[in-house]
Amino acid sequence: MAPSRRQSNGRSPLVNKQFQITSFFSSKPAASSSPSPLQKRRNPNPRKPCSDPDDDSPASSPSPATPSPVQSKPRKKTPLVVPSAPAAAAAAAAAAAAAAAAPKPYGLEVLRRRVRVYWPLDGAWYEGRVERFDEGSGKHRVRYDDAEEELLDLGKEKIEWIEEGVKKFKRLRRGGSAVSEKVVEDVESDEGGKDWEDDSSDEDWGKSAEKEAVEDDAGDEDMEAEFVDEEDDDEESSGKSRTKKRKASKGSESGSVKKNKSGSGVRDEGSKGSVVVSGNKFNACSIPAQKTTNGLGSSLPTDASERFSSREAEKLHFLGPERRDAKRRRSGDTDFDPRTLYLPPDFLKSLSGGQRQWWEFKSKHMDKVLFFKMGKFYELFEMDAHVGAKELDLQYMKGEQPHCGFPEKNFSMNVEKLARKGYRVLVVEQTETPEQLELRRKEKGSKDKVVKREICAVITKGTLTDGEMLSANPEASYLMAVTESCQTVADQKDQKAERTLGVCLVDAATSRITLGQFRDDSECSALCCLLSELRPVEIVKPTKGLSAETERVLLTHTRNPLVNELVPVLEFWDAEKTVHQLRTIYKSINGRSSSVSSDETDTETAASHLKDDGLDNLPEFLSELVNSGENHNLALSALGGAIYYLKQAFLDETLLKFANFESLSCSGFSDVAQKHMILDAAALENLEVFENGRNGGSSGTLYAQLDHCVTAFGKRLLKTWLARPLYHPEAIKERQDAIADLKGENQSFILDFRKVLLRLPDMERLLARIFSSSEACGRNANKVILYEDAAKKQLQEFISALRGCELLVEAFSSLGVILENTESRQLVHLLTPGKGLPEVSSILRHFKDAFDWVEASNSGRIIPREGVDMEYDSACNKIKEIESNLMKHLKEQRKLLGESSITYVNIGKESYLLEVPESLRGKVPADYELRSSKKGFFRYWTPKIKKLVSELSQAESEKESALKSILHRLIRRFCEHQDKWRQLISSTAEMDVLISLAIATDYYEGPACRPVFKVSSDSSKEPCLSAEGLGHPMLRSDSLGKGTFVPNDVSIGGSANASFILLTGPNMGGKSTLLRQVCLAVILAQIGADVPAESFQLSPVDRIFVRMGAKDHIMAGQSTFLTELSETASMLSSATCNSLVALDELGRGTSTSDGQAIAESVLDHFVHKVHCLGMFSTHYHHLAVNYRNDPGVSLCHMACQVGDGADGMEEVTFLYRLTPGPCPKSYGVNVARLAGLPECILQKAASRSRKFEHSYGRHTKESPQHSGTQYSEDEMVLFMQKLMELVARSVDAKSSDAKFIDSFVKLQRDAKLLIRQQ
Repeated sequence: MAPSRRQSNGRSPLVNKQFQITSFFSSKPAASSSPSPLQKRRNPNPRKPCSDPDDDSPASSPSPATPSPVQSKPRKKTPLVVPSAPAAAAAAAAAAAAAAAAPKPYGLEVLRRRVRVYWPLDGAWYEGRVERFDEGSGKHRVRYDDAEEELLDLGKEKIEWIEEGVKKFKRLRRGGSAVSEKVVEDVESDEGGKDWEDDSSDEDWGKSAEKEAVEDDAGDEDMEAEFVDEEDDDEESSGKSRTKKRKASKGSESGSVKKNKSGSGVRDEGSKGSVVVSGNKFNACSIPAQKTTNGLGSSLPTDASERFSSREAEKLHFLGPERRDAKRRRSGDTDFDPRTLYLPPDFLKSLSGGQRQWWEFKSKHMDKVLFFKMGKFYELFEMDAHVGAKELDLQYMKGEQPHCGFPEKNFSMNVEKLARKGYRVLVVEQTETPEQLELRRKEKGSKDKVVKREICAVITKGTLTDGEMLSANPEASYLMAVTESCQTVADQKDQKAERTLGVCLVDAATSRITLGQFRDDSECSALCCLLSELRPVEIVKPTKGLSAETERVLLTHTRNPLVNELVPVLEFWDAEKTVHQLRTIYKSINGRSSSVSSDETDTETAASHLKDDGLDNLPEFLSELVNSGENHNLALSALGGAIYYLKQAFLDETLLKFANFESLSCSGFSDVAQKHMILDAAALENLEVFENGRNGGSSGTLYAQLDHCVTAFGKRLLKTWLARPLYHPEAIKERQDAIADLKGENQSFILDFRKVLLRLPDMERLLARIFSSSEACGRNANKVILYEDAAKKQLQEFISALRGCELLVEAFSSLGVILENTESRQLVHLLTPGKGLPEVSSILRHFKDAFDWVEASNSGRIIPREGVDMEYDSACNKIKEIESNLMKHLKEQRKLLGESSITYVNIGKESYLLEVPESLRGKVPADYELRSSKKGFFRYWTPKIKKLVSELSQAESEKESALKSILHRLIRRFCEHQDKWRQLISSTAEMDVLISLAIATDYYEGPACRPVFKVSSDSSKEPCLSAEGLGHPMLRSDSLGKGTFVPNDVSIGGSANASFILLTGPNMGGKSTLLRQVCLAVILAQIGADVPAESFQLSPVDRIFVRMGAKDHIMAGQSTFLTELSETASMLSSATCNSLVALDELGRGTSTSDGQAIAESVLDHFVHKVHCLGMFSTHYHHLAVNYRNDPGVSLCHMACQVGDGADGMEEVTFLYRLTPGPCPKSYGVNVARLAGLPECILQKAASRSRKFEHSYGRHTKESPQHSGTQYSEDEMVLFMQKLMELVARSVDAKSSDAKFIDSFVKLQRDAKLLIRQQ
C-alpha cells in the first residue's frame, strides 16, 4: 500500500531514487550515453495561458505534429529512466510519431486521456480530457477543465499528453522494450565527471525535480514519488515490501540508464534465505554476544558468496585477524575496545563522501546494526546487510557490496524484531534536505556534498518504548544497572565476603526508575531474589567491577539478557559524578519548564514534581537520597551508569523529567522491607509463582491462577503484590475488607466497571509516550526528516489518552454508588475524589472544549475552538480582516469599471484574480498586472490586490504554523498534570487487582475462606498455622484427569502442636504437593486473598524458604548436591522464628549416611534453635525413629493402602491423606513398576529391598513394622473409646461420608498394630 502523499510536517518531499542510493556507495560513476532527454512541461492551472510557443522560454511549445514536447537542446544532466504509467502502447506510438515528425491519426486508444491543447489566438495552452471519438470524421471531443467542449482533429493540433500515472513513478524493468520511457533528468555534481555524492541528487529530486518532474493538472506540490513494481502496485506492505519495490534485473537495453559500477543498486532475487556474516571478517559486526557469525559460503547461494567474499577479501582486509580498535589496539591487547574500528587512511581515501559518512558512524559502533536513512528508506550495508537478510528476511541488492533495506513505514516493526532478538540498533536519521544542503553550501561556503545525518536513537531490549510486540505483552522489560563493593570480614576462623550492591532498575516504557542499595550474603541471595522476580532483559555493569559470584548469579538467574559493560567512572559514573550530572540535567529541565510555563496561561501545577531549592532542583526522592546522612553511593553510582547508557539512546532527559522514582523493597535506606514478606529466588521458582518448571511460561502458576485483571497495568501491579506479600496484619486486613466488599450485592457494579476497563489501552505506557513526546529529542526532534505521518500518530495517541482518562473518570463516578454498602477504608479512599481518586474532571473538560476529538482523530490535525489558542485566534482574525478588505476592493472595481459581473477567481496557486470581460479591456488602468486569460476574459491583479494577497499569504502561513504547533502546546499543558494522571492510573490498577483477587475465589475447587491472623503482643508467643480442609489453589479435578484433589488438615505450631512436621510416605504419595500448597496458602493469605480451605488461621510469616526438587547450575560449576546445600545454607542463616520453612528430601544427593546426618542436623537446628514453623519431607525413615519422642516434631505421613500383587509384589494405592505417625517404607519398587521397568528387574529389586530393610533394622522389635513408637495402656483405652464412637455412628444409615470411612480405616490399622505388639 502506498503511504500517505501529504507531509504532516511541512517539509519538502524527497524522492528516493534507487540508482541514486546505489551510486551513493559507488566511488565512481559508470559512463552512460546521453540521448536527447525528454522534458515534460508543467501547466498545473487549467486553461492558464502560457508564453508564446515561438518564444525561447522553457515553456515553449513543440511543433504541431509533435504529440509530446521534445527539448532538443542537450543538457549536462544524468537522466533517470522511469516508465509512463498509463497507456504504454499509446506512448510508444507517440514516440514513433515524434520520430517520423508527421501527423498521426489518433483513435480509441487515447480516450479518457488528459491532453493540453494550444490555442494560437490566445497564445495559451488549455487542459482537458478526451471524452469521445467520432470514427466517421476521425475527430475527438475534448472537454476542457472549464466545462467547454470542442471537436478536434488531434493529429493536426498542437497538443501535449498529460501523464496522470506519475503520481507513482514506476520501476521500469530493464530490457522491457514494450514500455515507453520518460526521462526525468537529474542535476549532476558541480564538478563534472566527479564521483556521485549524497548531494541534492542523492536521495531527493532536488530543485530540478521541482522544475522538471511530471505532475498532474492539479499541481499537487506535496506529491511524493515512490518506486513500485508495475505488477505489484497494490501489494500490501509487509516485512518483504522492499522486494516489491526493488526488483532484480539482468541489465538495461536503454542507453539512457545510468549504471552503477558495483551493481549494488538492484536487489538480488537469488540471495533469499538465511544469511550470516562472511568468514571471520565480521566478527565485530552488530550481533549479540550469544550469536556467532561464520560460514557465509554455507549460508549464501554460490554466486552471492563469491561476490561478497571476493570484495571483502580485497577491500575490507582490516576487518580480519589484524583488526584494531579506534586507538589502534589489537584484539589481544588489554584495553582493546571491540565497539570501535580503526579505518586505514588509504581505505578512507578510496571512499565517496556517502561511503565515508557511513563508515564514520559504523567504525564507532561496531557492536550495533546501523539503520541508515536515505530518503524514505532505511538502508543496511556491509555486515549489517547480512543481519537484515538473516533476521528480517530482507533481500540483497545486486552487486558486490552487501546491501538491503526497507521503507520508513516498516521501521517500528523491524527495529523491534532486531531488539527482541538481542541486537543493538543504531538509528541514523537524515537531518537536512538537499535544498538545505545547497543553501548551506551557498551561504557558508561549505564544500559538503552529503546531507547531514545524525544518530537519533539506540534501541535495545531495555530501551523499547513502542511496538506491536510490546503492546501485546504487559510484562515490564527492565534495564538493570548494578555495581558492587566487596569487603572481606574475618569471622573467628572463617573469612567471609561482605558485599554491598547498588541497583537501578529502569522500565523505559513506563518511565519507572527503581533505586536500591543493600547488603548481600556470599551467595548473593538478595540479588538472586531480585533477578528471579524481575527477569531484566538488559544489564549494565562496570567493566571488571563485579565479583565472580555476582557475575555467576547474573548468568544463572536471568534469561539471556543483553549485557553492556561500561568503563568505570568515565562511563559508569561514581556517586559524585552522578549527582553533578543530575543537577545539570534537572537545571536544564527546570529552565525549559519555567520558560514554557511563563508563556502558558495555566501554570498551576507546572513542574510540581520537582523540588526547587535553588541548587539542584532534584525530585524529592533523589533530593532526600543525596542529602541524607547515610551512605548511598552505590545506588547513586548505579543510577549514573543507567543514565549514561540512556543518554546514548537519547532517553535520559525525557525519562528523568517524567520519571516515577521508587525505592527497592530490600534497600537499606527504606523501611519497605519490614512491610512485606520476603520470597527469595528459590521460593519463587520452586513454588512456581511466576514461571512453571516445564517451559518457563506462566501456565499453571499462582500468577496465572489469580490473574483476572483486564488492564495491562493491573497485571503488572498484581505481579508486584505477589512478589512482595504484606506482612503487617492491619494492612492485610484492610485489603481483605476491600476484597470482601467487592463481592455480593456490589458485584453488578463491579462487572460494569470491568467492562469499561476492557476498552482501555495500556494507559500507563501510553501516558509515558505522551509525556516523552512533549520533548523534541531523538527521532522526535524537529530537524529529523520523516515521511510517515508521525504527527497524526502522535495526535491519535494523545486523543486516545484523553478518552481513556475520560472513561476512567466516568467509570469511577458510576462505581461510587458502592460506597453506601462498603466499610472498607481502602475502597473509600480509592473511590473518593480528592483522596485516592484525583480531581481531573475540570482538566478533561478543558481539553474537551478545546477541539473536536473525533474530527481531529480522522483528519490528523487539531482545529482549536475560539478562545483556546491566542496565536491561532490572532492569525484567524487577521485573515478575516484581509478578506473583508478584498471584498470591499472588489465592489470598488465593479463601480470603477461599471460592470457588476466582475468577480474574483482562483487559478492554481494564484488567488483573487480580478476576472474582467474582454469587452472592458480598454477601461482597465495601466497599473493593473495581467496574470492570465481565457476565452473572453482577462485576469488581473491590482496593486492593492497584490499587497493584500501578500498579507493574506503571510497570515495564512502564521495560521498554519500555529496549527502545527498547537498539538505540542496542548501536550505540554497535559503534562503539567502528570501526577494526577499517574494517580488516576494507579488507582485504576489497584481496583483492577482487587477485583481480580475477588474473582479468583470463584475458581477454587471446594470451599474458600477468609484467613484469620493471630496477633499477640507477647513476643514469647509461639507462631502457628492451622488449616482445615486445605485445598490447592491451582490443582483442580479437571486438570488432574481422574478423581478429585484430596484436601487435608494441617496444624503446625502454637501451644498444642509441634512447630515442625516430619513427613514420610510413599513415592508419589503427595508430600511435595502438600508442602507447596501450604506455602501457597500462606502467600494467598498475606496478599489479602481468600484461601481454598474450610478455615485458615496463621501468624504473619516474614519469609518463606523452600528447598525442593533436584537441579544443578552447571554453568556456575555447582552440582545438584551443592546447589541443594547452598539453598539450605541461606535458610539457616536468614530464618527467624516467624519464618516458614519447607524442606523436601534434603540430603538425597549423597550417600545415605552423610545425607541422613546432614538432614538430621538441619532439622535439629530449625526445631531447637530457630523455633520457626516448617515441614520436612524425607525418605530417611530412621529420622522418624530418632524424633519419635521430640515434642517439637510431629511425625506424619501421606496415607496409602498396600496390598499383595502378582508374584508377591506390593501394590500401593495412594490416599493422599495427611495422617499422624510415620510410614514404614517408601515403596519405591511400586513406582518402578508404574514406570514400566521389566518384571525381572522388579523381582530382583523387591528381594534386595527386603534384605536392605532387614539389615537396616526396620523389622526389629524395637521398631515395629508400621510404627516408630510403642502403644501404652492409655492409648489402648483411647482406641476402645474411638471404636465405640464409630459403632454408635454406624447405626445411622447416613454415616457413609468420607471422614467416617477414613476414621474407620485408621482405627483398623491401629488395631492391627496393637495386636502385633501383643
